[in-house]
Amino acid sequence: MRKENSKREISPSLDLDTALGLKNFLCNRSIDVENFVLLQGGYTSTVFKAENGDQTLIIKHSRPRDSFYPIRRKMKDTRAITEFEILKKLHPLFPQQVPAIHAFFPDESVTVMSDVGQDAQLGINYFLDGRAELKHACALGKFLGELKEATAEWEPFKTVEQPFEQVWTRGIEVDTASEEWGQRMRDYYLNSTPGFVWPDGHPKNVFFGNAEPLIRVIDFDCSHFADQDYMLPNFLGQIPVFTAMGHISPDQGIAFTKDMIESYNKISLITPEIERKMVFYAATQIIQRQDGKWLFDVCGGNNDEKSLLRKAFLFYLGRRILTSAETFDQYLDMFQKELHAWLDK
Repeated sequence: MRKENSKREISPSLDLDTALGLKNFLCNRSIDVENFVLLQGGYTSTVFKAENGDQTLIIKHSRPRDSFYPIRRKMKDTRAITEFEILKKLHPLFPQQVPAIHAFFPDESVTVMSDVGQDAQLGINYFLDGRAELKHACALGKFLGELKEATAEWEPFKTVEQPFEQVWTRGIEVDTASEEWGQRMRDYYLNSTPGFVWPDGHPKNVFFGNAEPLIRVIDFDCSHFADQDYMLPNFLGQIPVFTAMGHISPDQGIAFTKDMIESYNKISLITPEIERKMVFYAATQIIQRQDGKWLFDVCGGNNDEKSLLRKAFLFYLGRRILTSAETFDQYLDMFQKELHAWLDK
């Protein structure tokens, strides 16, 4: 007797990770969309841009996620419901910078949103093109400060991602390098007064525009409640990666970082205690991103000599900051000296 293959192929007309499948799905729910364009989605989502009359929409299908803690395994739930709940709260606060929900189908994890990035450039492409304009640094620092202040009084509610999972996924390299640093990250992140955290505030989720608003942001499905002081250094720690790669100069990276910090501080005061914590977080991000993690191999995923040396340098830079810097002035001084020396070799 012939044994049938238990894995059946899904018809494109039913597959919600395809344009045809989503088009049919939405059409059956009286949402007519045309001209689908596949965008760069996350590792647990497929994202399309499509047209609804003269309106551009973003259509996101979320898939089951991986659990990285304590062992990697597939979870049955998706993060779609978290993003839906967050955007319902955030869009009224930042109507031009955060997507609006047009439709949500929780059973199928399909979300239809407005397109906030139409006339703007995605951050990862922005930096790869050698751009690091101070107007954008100021706008981004201001937005992150406003985001912290606007959500500071939110009562925590259930989210799909949990803080301890984020510490694991974002701090495993640091924990491996030093048990002491790993414990310090857990103490900071898990034991601070819980507030709203957007942990995906990095270049692939920020748009830089030339017209107001200069900053638009996306991808809130990993949001949860933990240490709000993580959000600014989470972005700051990514800038050395693009600098080490030679896409932006050390002087550009320093100026961009400095203006982000100053603009943020005008909105949300950075005390000496918060400053030490933020410098620590920024250094952990440099170590985490040494392999271009989630940056589509920005840092090179190869094992050639140049790639390995670049990864080693970023690990070195992160460790230097972790062991020797407690203020942003010290952080910026190391950033400038070490990156100049690295690029001058």
